[in-house]
Amino acid sequence: MRLFLNQASPYARLARVVVHEKCLADQVELVWTDPWASPPELLAVNPAAKVPALVTDDGQAIVDSACICLFLDEAGRGATLFPKGIPALVKYGLGRSLIDAAFGVTIERRYAHPQGTAVLAERWLAAVDRTIAVLAQDTTVPGSHGQPDIGDLAIAVGLGYVDFRLPEVHWRESAPALAGWLDAIGERPPLRLTRPE
Repeated sequence: MRLFLNQASPYARLARVVVHEKCLADQVELVWTDPWASPPELLAVNPAAKVPALVTDDGQAIVDSACICLFLDEAGRGATLFPKGIPALVKYGLGRSLIDAAFGVTIERRYAHPQGTAVLAERWLAAVDRTIAVLAQDTTVPGSHGQPDIGDLAIAVGLGYVDFRLPEVHWRESAPALAGWLDAIGERPPLRLTRPE
């Protein structure tokens, strides 16, 4: 299998975390790429020029991070990261929303016209704050003990991306229990090995 990714993408990081969680690191070739340059090898796999993109052993291209994670979960070893029931879906939805909002702020700030207003960035930044507040207030979220599920991993990747790209969001002071949870789960090898730089 070949996984197209870059170091900073939280979507690619989530897929890479699942690669490690499911003991697939020796079966997945990492193809580092700059999606903003729209390289031909990435476009051949994903015409939208986004990462992650996974090419399976039989040559099929999977281009959405949730779909990639589901495929890897089924292909790998160990307990499923997608348990049946609502809790994992609730957590995944919040984690993915946090990733989307934080990524939106980053991209809007980087590529918006310098004379334009930062309406979208401000909207997404407010969504980051609200999502973290929900995560901090709900004692069942993240809530997993032992083996994390896809929801826990998405929340961890989202919070890690906020720390990486949005240092002005001082969420740790207002959510110390959540910060402690992130620090603890962040020591799992799949998360430690994939920290953005």
